[in-house]
Amino acid sequence: MIPHDRPVMAEADIAAEAGMELHTWRRRHGADFRSRVPVTNPGERLRLYDAAQARAYVAGQPIPPTPPAGEPHPDDLLSTEEVAAALSTDTSTVRAYASTGYLPQGVELHGRRFWPRRVVQERIDAGDQRHHPERTGAGRRSGDPRNQAPRGRHSSTEARVQEVAAALAQADSEGQDTITAADLAQRYDVSHRTGERLLAAAREHLRASDPAEA
Repeated sequence: MIPHDRPVMAEADIAAEAGMELHTWRRRHGADFRSRVPVTNPGERLRLYDAAQARAYVAGQPIPPTPPAGEPHPDDLLSTEEVAAALSTDTSTVRAYASTGYLPQGVELHGRRFWPRRVVQERIDAGDQRHHPERTGAGRRSGDPRNQAPRGRHSSTEARVQEVAAALAQADSEGQDTITAADLAQRYDVSHRTGERLLAAAREHLRASDPAEA
């Protein structure tokens, strides 16, 4: 989490502040720095540090004490892992939610995506809905079949083909933008190539089931 009132820095930012390449800074200072400055987000792959403490270390000044943890704030930024825990799901599903518009896309910082706590709480308060009355965070209208939450990743290929075919038919009947292979890759947490295969199979399924094509 990135507290709303507490700027943070990643190690790449700290190396730049010191005027060094990241690998050089890590070799020369990484171990000593980590022993003296605590991370603000323990347990996560991207280590973030309090900016005031990091800059004090770089400047060779006394490191200020760690600010006390405050109460949860609506503008705190939650990581993908924290959002997944809040929504009782996994990280791949959170990314799929953001891709389909079921969850806003969030903000990108330090090469990672974060979501304001208030956005996540709004998603929880709204219940198990697949779209909102207004346009979604991904810029799609209410009712767009791409706003549907992803299915379980272990559903059979045949079931997925039928699901995609139904979504394609809905998009066509409602004048919505068509579904892409990239949408399917996110939705089912598969490769782009597998998304292309699913899309092709779904289109063939629609042609085979259309009497006009017989």
